[in-house]
Amino acid sequence: MFQPSRAGDIVRCVLLLTTCAILAAEPWIASAQDASEIAGIWRGNSVCAAPSSPCRNEMNVYRFSEILHQPNRFSCTASKILDGREIVMGGSEWTYDSSKHLLQTATPNPTIRLTLDHDTLDGALTLPDNTIYRRIHLKKSLD
Repeated sequence: MFQPSRAGDIVRCVLLLTTCAILAAEPWIASAQDASEIAGIWRGNSVCAAPSSPCRNEMNVYRFSEILHQPNRFSCTASKILDGREIVMGGSEWTYDSSKHLLQTATPNPTIRLTLDHDTLDGALTLPDNTIYRRIHLKKSLD
């Protein structure tokens, strides 16, 4: 067992333990920071990427909220703006990979993958055959 013989040894031991505690908490801190960056209202557009499809370019609103007791999981309600009104298209669960800054729908078919870069989310909606159907660009709203 370690028995410090001098006050300097005690200080070094405390510093070492404190450093270990900070390093162990770092992934959780980063994850919590990213979660707070994701939760909220995001506004932007989705642009059709599949030629000769029934797709139409849209203005969108995505509302993300953290799912309690499920780290890196979010609930999202997505809407489009039509004639100045917000029309809800649906809701889904999403997962976040903090190491890749990647937010994506929890279930595929289709899959939406968005990359977080400060106050923007950029990505695409991909069909089961890997066709990119829509390109999505969102910016965090302050309201």
